[in-house]
Amino acid sequence: MNKGLLLAACCFFFWCSLSAQPYYFRRYLVENGLSNNAVICSIQDKKGFLWFGTKDGLNRFDGYTFKVFRNNPDEKGSLGSNFIHSLYEDRNGKIWVGTERGLYKYDESTESFQLVEPTAHGHIREIMMDQSGNLWFIEEFTLYKYNEAKRKLEDYNQNQYFEATSLCTTPDGTLWVSTSNGLLKKYNPAKNSFTSYDLFDHSQPVVAQWIEKIHASNGSIFIGTSNQGAKIFDPKTFTYQDILTYNTDRTAIFVRDFAQTAKDEFWIATESGIFIYNLTTGKAENLQKKYNDPFSISDNAIYTFCKDKEGGVWVGTYFGGISYYRKQYTTFKKYFPMTGENSLSGNVVREIRQDQSGNLWIGTEDAGLNKLDATTGQFIHFLPKGNKESISYTNIHGLLINNDELWIGTFEHGLDILNIKSGKVVRHYEMGQGPNSLKSNFIYTIYQTTEGDIMLGTTRGAFVYNRASDDFTPLHGMPQNNWYSALLKDSKDVVWAGTYGNGVNFYNTATNESGNFKYDIKDKYSLSSDRVNAIYEASDKTLWFATENGLCLFNREQNNFKRYSTLNGLPSNFILCVLEDELKNLWISTSKGLVSFNPKTEKFIIYTRTNGLLSDQFNFNSAFKDKNGTMYFGSGRGLISFQPNQFIQNTFIPPVYITGFQLNNQELAIAQNGSPLHKSITYTEKITLEHNQSTFSIDFAALSFTAPEMTEYAYKMEGLEKDWTYLKRNRKVYFTELAPGNYVFKVKASNNSGIWNDQETKLLIQILPPWWMSSWAYGLYFLLGIIGFYILIISYHKKVEEKNKRKFELLETEKEKEILNAKIEFFTNVAHEIKTPLTLIKGPLEKVIQKAGDIIEIKNSLKIMERNTERLIELTNQLLDFRQTEIQGFRLNFEKANISEVLADHFCNFKTLAEQKNLDYQLEMPKEVLIASIDTEAFQKILSNIFSNAVKYAENKVLVRLLPFNQQDQFFTIEVSNDGYLIPAEMKEKIFEPFIRLRETEKQKGTGIGLALAQSLVQLHKGVLELKDSQNNMNVFALKLPMQQENEFDMKSNNEKTLITSAKEN
Repeated sequence: MNKGLLLAACCFFFWCSLSAQPYYFRRYLVENGLSNNAVICSIQDKKGFLWFGTKDGLNRFDGYTFKVFRNNPDEKGSLGSNFIHSLYEDRNGKIWVGTERGLYKYDESTESFQLVEPTAHGHIREIMMDQSGNLWFIEEFTLYKYNEAKRKLEDYNQNQYFEATSLCTTPDGTLWVSTSNGLLKKYNPAKNSFTSYDLFDHSQPVVAQWIEKIHASNGSIFIGTSNQGAKIFDPKTFTYQDILTYNTDRTAIFVRDFAQTAKDEFWIATESGIFIYNLTTGKAENLQKKYNDPFSISDNAIYTFCKDKEGGVWVGTYFGGISYYRKQYTTFKKYFPMTGENSLSGNVVREIRQDQSGNLWIGTEDAGLNKLDATTGQFIHFLPKGNKESISYTNIHGLLINNDELWIGTFEHGLDILNIKSGKVVRHYEMGQGPNSLKSNFIYTIYQTTEGDIMLGTTRGAFVYNRASDDFTPLHGMPQNNWYSALLKDSKDVVWAGTYGNGVNFYNTATNESGNFKYDIKDKYSLSSDRVNAIYEASDKTLWFATENGLCLFNREQNNFKRYSTLNGLPSNFILCVLEDELKNLWISTSKGLVSFNPKTEKFIIYTRTNGLLSDQFNFNSAFKDKNGTMYFGSGRGLISFQPNQFIQNTFIPPVYITGFQLNNQELAIAQNGSPLHKSITYTEKITLEHNQSTFSIDFAALSFTAPEMTEYAYKMEGLEKDWTYLKRNRKVYFTELAPGNYVFKVKASNNSGIWNDQETKLLIQILPPWWMSSWAYGLYFLLGIIGFYILIISYHKKVEEKNKRKFELLETEKEKEILNAKIEFFTNVAHEIKTPLTLIKGPLEKVIQKAGDIIEIKNSLKIMERNTERLIELTNQLLDFRQTEIQGFRLNFEKANISEVLADHFCNFKTLAEQKNLDYQLEMPKEVLIASIDTEAFQKILSNIFSNAVKYAENKVLVRLLPFNQQDQFFTIEVSNDGYLIPAEMKEKIFEPFIRLRETEKQKGTGIGLALAQSLVQLHKGVLELKDSQNNMNVFALKLPMQQENEFDMKSNNEKTLITSAKEN
């Protein structure tokens, strides 16, 4: 190539870089999960996963997350080195990984790597498979041929052959090898030899003739060199040509990779960015990193390309990670500020207008006015300079083209009129006090009717411009002091004025009718919000109102509104602007994306940053459609433009794979002890879980990379659910404590255009029952049931025998009861018969004693008669009381009583008897007086029987104790001890039965009724009377009664309902 051609080429490349179409890249870095930002190689496998080899690990990408494989000396099957130099998928779908320390084959089922043993210490540069299935690779600079089936490795020693640098195969199966000295070699398998072709013989002389990369495509072999750029070699004619040699600064281009992106378009990876080369025109465009542009490539040192199945290109760089250029299904051109670049002056774009020359005028709220020159593509910035010819403020809200004038409404700085040709402000208007002046300097919006009238909406009224007098008057029919945010005169000659807080006002210029529509919480057909951001009349004369609570369609016949909101499919109810395209679709800017709306089908299509927007939140009054149909929308991050008719539908149907399975939020390990996962979950058809593993979660991914955030999913767990559950953009599901059984998990997905993949991905899930619900357990239960049934039969026979035995015993018991009742009945009858005569004897006897005078002998005899009479009366009363408690019952009346006093009185009552027996008779009580609820009569009878029993049977000592107490206690206790005959332990309960006596002498006779009566009365008090264990060879009777009682307590015998009254003497 001569110097003239070289200079022309350089000039061409420079011109192309200035006039090229925009390319927007998405970046993936370490911060996004990539293992290292130095990306050396890349491929997409047959399933659709992307693989990236870096200086620190191998990465598998599913569009959402990077799964990183690294060297782990303690883990069998890991890579031998983290530095990945080359990747290759053979025709059988096997992935080969070339590392700093050997060649590895990837086992997808176990996600492990197997070393090709002879290569353990080699640096694997390139990998390729020929038609015969032989694997060729370059270790260091030596070429190897590996037959996997025979495990045979053959080398082509560089000393004997050449220093190999790169490999490729042409469609006819021919293997080509490049060398470090500028040769391209063709392999002849029949002769096992190589034919050489010099790729520098008619090029400009260079110091080094290193060939870095060869790539077969489109019937040619593309050659990438280190010092002479890119060349094309024709395998048929064995000739080559230099296509790209120098950068614009005349430095040599270092080429590392190639990718064919279209029929006649090739991307060339170099150390100076990406060159996009057109085979037909022979022209190239250079893409380089722009430091202020987040959408440019992330680094100029490009190492690898990978074109995916959707047409996107993945660019691996040395310092900037991955830059992804997606296929442009939706082409949004972006304008945003970049320091030192030809760009917008500010971020916050407000109104946009186009003049008669096609120049675009853009007002910003943070950096003044911009003019995008239609001829040069250059931005011209207009800023305040402090003179009358410059704009008055940087915050611009309203714009209007009026012939050769640009009307500029500012924030609190009035109205500027700029001459479009000169670029100078020729007039300026501010608020004033006169009737024909503006009442606010905040010019919010400017509108011109088809008749040419110019209207201004301000924060304090709407105004119309008077050309003749060059002043402003209030807009007729519109209330003043409203904040006017939108103005429109429709095809029916009605002027509409949207306000910020007072709904929408209207004035019919033909009928002079005026009015207002506002939001009414009770009327669903009212305006959806009093804050109106825009008013738009479509080509079919329908009126649309953009409010801060939804989109409204005005019904002219009924004077009401139809509302559209998030319930209908909008991403947000905060609506900003409305435009209409050539297909009658409405384009609606919101606070959460841009929406395409078909009014006939009422279908919404939502576009967000994932589709290429600068921001999801757009700005007020920032929408414009030019004469070519191009639409412009402004946001807080700049301006986008697009032509809706250039949008194409993404027809790629992404495959769906299960990518993760977690038990208790822990990812399952493959083929490890205790793990139910025997191979990668992606390749698992069925998984069996224990009953305690029934809580789990599942991850999945559709391998579509264009806009994965827009991919939607649906799943169904057969055996648990009948219908599909739609997840929108969520790709993880949770299941909790599923019952044992068999399930089928199904998942499907749609692409970013809403096209669903009907081919479902399935995973069979078996949850085993616990051992006690297993088949063998049920067998055991059956066996145990038979044994149990046999035992029941035996037990039944025994129970029948025992029942018969109890019947005989019951008969005997009944007989004993009959005998007991007969005794009680007998004694009761005797008591009744004896008591009356005794009473009749007692009265005369007392008179006789009084008349006996001083005759001592007679008086003593009479006293003995009186005592025995009283004794007999007492015995009969005891018998009658006992009979009353056993057969009928007592009605106790509880009252507060001084227990200490009652106890002391009864103690004194028996003192004489104790002294007669010469007993050591003692009473111990706390100093504090005890007050408790008792039936006094019953309590006295209890004490009498206990004291009488203690004194009667004592030998030498009787001790009565009121145990220490607290008024908050629930019970109080009295202990009565004597040193009489020690009652055996087996008799502790029986002594409280009637007619039971242990022994008696001539001096100690009794009926055996006293303790039984006392026990019955204690039970009526809800207390306890018991004989405690012997202490110091003494019998101790303990009486324990509640401190508090109910007002009345009824005792019923044999569960009868009859109230029994207190026993009284007959």
